[in-house]
Amino acid sequence: MKKPLLAAALVCAFLTAHPTITPVYADSVTDQFAAAEGADAPLSIYSLSEAGDLALMNAGQSQGTPFTYTTPLRIASVTKTFTAATVLRLVEQSRLDIGQPITAYVDSALLDILRSDGYAVEAITVKHLLTHTGGLADHAQTQNFFDALLADPAHRWSRKEQVQGLVDWADPVGRPGMQFAYSDTGYILLGHIIEKITGQSLAAAVRQQLGFDALGLKDTYWELAEDGGTAEVRRAHQFFQGHDTHGWSATLDHYGGGGLVSTTNDLTTFFSALFGGNVFRDPATLDLMLSAEGLPAGSEYRLGIFVRDMDGVTVYEHSGFWGTLVFHVPAQGRTIAGAVLHQKHYKAMREAMVRMVSGSTP
Repeated sequence: MKKPLLAAALVCAFLTAHPTITPVYADSVTDQFAAAEGADAPLSIYSLSEAGDLALMNAGQSQGTPFTYTTPLRIASVTKTFTAATVLRLVEQSRLDIGQPITAYVDSALLDILRSDGYAVEAITVKHLLTHTGGLADHAQTQNFFDALLADPAHRWSRKEQVQGLVDWADPVGRPGMQFAYSDTGYILLGHIIEKITGQSLAAAVRQQLGFDALGLKDTYWELAEDGGTAEVRRAHQFFQGHDTHGWSATLDHYGGGGLVSTTNDLTTFFSALFGGNVFRDPATLDLMLSAEGLPAGSEYRLGIFVRDMDGVTVYEHSGFWGTLVFHVPAQGRTIAGAVLHQKHYKAMREAMVRMVSGSTP
């Protein structure tokens, strides 16, 4: 299949500007994605490694503008890695103990909501929240939440309202520490804990603790809480079940489980810095983030990141609901970030990125 002309032009322009980069995956990745999803399906994949950078785009646009590795978009749950890293920075500063129960840090009003549904909050630790093992359900995966979003996309959600939704719409999934159960609500509580400890907004604390400015994350910001400048003007239109979600209130995904806007370029920069030892001050902190110690058997989730085995290759991974995905491959010294604008194309994008890791491409 012939590569779509726009994709070819974008890849060639990038490689011309970076003559040391070999377009190892340019033909096969974009060709296979286009064959599966259509020649005009928007796709942005950016790979960063010591060997060089590689940008891959399929022909596609966001409201008439080419969708590239510099296009800002809502990254949804990929934010969780940033939130967890911020918590661990506070651990480094001896301002927080992840072994403590959440009662040591969370406001009584939120604790009372959880208690009303039978949650043993005294037994849920900060680490349980970080690893999705606190026995919490997930308000964001209930039909009630999706129905509310579709009924009123502009509704301004509060943190308390979403925690109340957890209680109203779902039941506890088990005792703390016994099983992995993904919970956006747990990360909402972590965002609250960060604000309580730092005395800052979540956006300000994450930016400062993780060194956004020093890392050069020019197009990464917390929507609503920070001035996105030109990045907000350029923010992509992302689609869910045919709905353009660009104007949906960012409060639906704002309090730590999501909330960040970024680009595939910035995401590779941050994840490369994080797992390359350039975010934490103490190397032991990264070891803690990736440790399976004390976690339920079989859980692939650590502290803010999945650790997966892809045909013998270890990959650190996190995805986001709207169609974002980041891989860090330590053995290859490489980080790959991908994004699609239509959630329905996510599976094909992930398959393309897995092929890049496994070496089955080209």
